[in-house]
Parts: sequence; C-alpha cells; structure tokens
Amino acid sequence: MTAQTTETSGESSTESDPVLSVSGLKKYFDQSQGVLDRLVGHTGTVKAVDGVDLTLREGETLAVVGESGCGKSTLAQTVLNLHRPTAGSVRYRGDDIAGLTGREMRPYRREMQVVFQDPLASLNPRQTVGEILTAPLEVHDIGASDDDRLARAKELLERVGLKPAHVDRYPRQFSGGQQQRIAVARALAVEPDVLVADEPVSALDVSVQAQILNLLEELQADLGLSLLFITHDLSVVRHIADRVAVMYLGKIVETAPAATLFEDPDHPYTESLLSAVPRIDPDDRPNRIILEGTVPSPLDPPSGCRFHTRCPAVIPSSDWRGTQAQFRAAFTFRNRVLDGELDPDAARTRLESEDRDPTEENVSAYLVAQALPGDPADLPSKPADAVRSAADALAAGDHERAEQAVTDAFRSPCDQQVPRDVETGDRLVACHRYDPDAPGGTEW
Repeated sequence: MTAQTTETSGESSTESDPVLSVSGLKKYFDQSQGVLDRLVGHTGTVKAVDGVDLTLREGETLAVVGESGCGKSTLAQTVLNLHRPTAGSVRYRGDDIAGLTGREMRPYRREMQVVFQDPLASLNPRQTVGEILTAPLEVHDIGASDDDRLARAKELLERVGLKPAHVDRYPRQFSGGQQQRIAVARALAVEPDVLVADEPVSALDVSVQAQILNLLEELQADLGLSLLFITHDLSVVRHIADRVAVMYLGKIVETAPAATLFEDPDHPYTESLLSAVPRIDPDDRPNRIILEGTVPSPLDPPSGCRFHTRCPAVIPSSDWRGTQAQFRAAFTFRNRVLDGELDPDAARTRLESEDRDPTEENVSAYLVAQALPGDPADLPSKPADAVRSAADALAAGDHERAEQAVTDAFRSPCDQQVPRDVETGDRLVACHRYDPDAPGGTEW
C-alpha cells in the first residue's frame, strides 16, 4: 500500500483518501420475470451482493476472496457499473458513479478498466491485436492519428512481454497466457487509474499464472495503479495483495492486511479457507477445518450471520450447559432438520436393504445416527431428548413438530442477529465472537 502525505492547516496525514469507496452496495437479481424461470420454479430475488463496504487506496492491491458463487464477480461488475446497483454507493475519488448512464460513465471508463477471467472470450476474434488495442484509444480520443495509435499499440505489446509484430495477428493465434497479456495491454491502453482483475489467472496453467501475476505487479509499480483483485485462490493472494477482504454469500466477513490475515485469521470462515491452502511443508499446514453442510442459496440466505449454518464456532444460547463442541453437534442436527435434509422414506428404504425392520423407532434412530455428529448420549439430557423428539416426529411424518422441537431447543445469537463489523487491531471482522455487545460472544 502506498501512503501519501497531505498537509491542511498545519496538520499532516499519512493516509490518502480512497481511490474507490464502496458503501452499503447491494445487487439483487429478480428471478421471477422470465417465462422459463417461472416454469422451473426459479422465483424470488438472488441477493448476490448484500451490503458491502470496501475501500481501495492509492497504489494498493485489495484482494476479494471467497468460494465460487459468493458474489465476488458480481461485486466487481457492480463496482464498475456493468451491473446497475440495487442500493448503495460507489465513489471514485469522491464522485458517486453508482447507477450512472453509459454516457455519464464514459469519462470514468477511462479511469477504471477491467481484465476478465477468460481472455479469449473477452477479445473480439474478428479483430487483429492491433485493432483490439487501438479501439479504446479511438473511443477516448487518445492519439493524434491512426499511425500514432498503432505505435502506441506496439509499445503496449512490448510492455506486456509480447512483440510489436504481433499487432497483425488474431487472438486465436496466441496461447492462453499470451491472450491474457493482450487483455492486460488493452486495459492499460487508456492509462487507467484503477484496474479490476476478475479471476485473471484462474483459467491458466500454474506456470503461466505466475508470469501474469508478476506482470501485474511490475505494471502496478511502474504505473501507480490501484488494483482490485478478485480470486478464489488464497495461495495467489498472499503474494500479490496488500489487504484482503473475505466474502461469503454476498457479504464481507473479514478485511485485514494480507500478512495479518494469513498469520492470524479471526473469522471462522477465513480460518477454514486458510486451512485448505496447500503447503509445501506438511508440518506447516494447520489442522484442516471441514465445514459441515452446503453453501445456502442466495435466494434464501440464512438469518443472522449467514455463515452460522456451517460455522464450527457457532455460539450457544445463554442457557446452554454443555460444551461448545456439543452445541455444534446439536446445532448441525437442527440445521439438517430445518433444511429438510433428513428423509424418513429414504431411511426406511435403507433399513429394508439391510434386512432391518423399518419401524418408526428404527427410522428415528437411523436419522439421528445419520445427522448427529457423535452419540446423542454425549449431549446434556434436555438437548438429547430434543434430538430424539425431533427424529421421532420425522419418522412419524410430522415435519412441523420436528422443526419446532429443534428450534425451541437449539438457539444461538448467530442465527438471530446480523453481526456488525468489529474493529480488532488493524482489521474488521463481522463475527459475534469479537463483539463485546453480542450475547455470549466473547465467552466462547
């Protein structure tokens, strides 16, 4: 991160104003308008980006990371106004560009450029490389003549490690890594202030990835670019980012300097992501955290903290008398009941295939064994009774009673309250465990 010093009325500041400032940004997609969507039952609103705050400073690389489908690319495209925001603001050097028309965005397009994931798909196959690189120069009226613009295109090719003679070739005549270099050259043609790189190396071989990453770092240093880097690969992030924002299901759950995040992650989701990063030295690998359950749908995200359905550190209710591990086991059972993952008919079929009598009692015991990590006898007596009661209700076909049993027995602040951003040192983390005002948060 590059710090700048400004002086006002005799006071100095070593931190520059943000180049980009994103506040409360939301992007929802309505799934009920298309005929096909209605036919297949895809109705409702996809909350792809749901209240994101970010800042990108001068010369900084800010990486946004998370699993596929968490909303990273939608966030990048909404920041660039390629998607019209549902709510919130995106300020470029103080100017709010959220929702501007194409004509109004034109001067900002020169300052904010993008490199997409698939280089071949983003390059016009009917244009030569020269035409691809001179097109943005013509749009923004850069260069005194066609010859001048062509000369600039050749200089750009050299800058990204290609030959000036390549201006007459077509994109299909290049390898994937070379195509991405052309995409980078096109983005740099108008001398932007901000470069948004949306998974720029994920479609490339590992050796080529390193070349493109090194190229981006060199260009950033030479040109003073501010870089918003979108990726799911944390091993890439460690070597390129100044700060990291971790995204889960449309929300940012932790933002921290890269070194801080990798050394000491706060949010349980960040911990789980880092535990999966490959290490050369097996002894350097932390204990792998295997997340329970599946990623919820952005059509119907969980209440409270969106990660609570998979969180290994979910906070028990104030009246819980067991351990956190016991609560986690019971809470996992609860979530599987509420999500409809336990099928008594499938249990009966399985019991019959094993030559066991599919009585309600056996079905109930089978559902508990399938969905509860550990033995129900390990739980305190009341929670154990609630688990058995819910399983009995499912075996009897009474889903409503089963849901009520687990809802009453296993409550958590994590599913009842949306966590606020808490400042812990040099980071922000949205987790009740770090919030002194959250019920029971700091106790666990």
